[in-house]
Amino acid sequence: MENQIVEAFNKGEGFIKANGFKIIELNSTHCLMEYKIKKDGLNPYGIVHGGLLFGLADTCAGTLAFMSGNIPLTTNSNINFLKQATGTKLIAEATILKEGNKIGYYNVNIYDDKDKLVAQSNVNMYFKEK
Repeated sequence: MENQIVEAFNKGEGFIKANGFKIIELNSTHCLMEYKIKKDGLNPYGIVHGGLLFGLADTCAGTLAFMSGNIPLTTNSNINFLKQATGTKLIAEATILKEGNKIGYYNVNIYDDKDKLVAQSNVNMYFKEK
């Protein structure tokens, strides 16, 4: 299943492709995703835009939630910005907090290229049947 999800992810268009999000690792318990920092992802102060960090967290959690075999839809999400995101790349890591038949809860930590935690997010997903 992981290969099918990665293949579909890499073929996709829109927000994910436009921002260059890449799956590094995916299995039934966690997802690692990379974003190589680009100039168009920065705010006016040269720091990665908070909306981009939020999108990375949501995408990483959604990719892991897809491993449930259903279609995940975000119902609620929050993010804590802990440190300025600068450098050359960011790594998002999603893990499962709880996963049921209809709802999943995920934690996402985002690290900079010096392994410093820059943001932490919790994402709740509703599973729509295929």
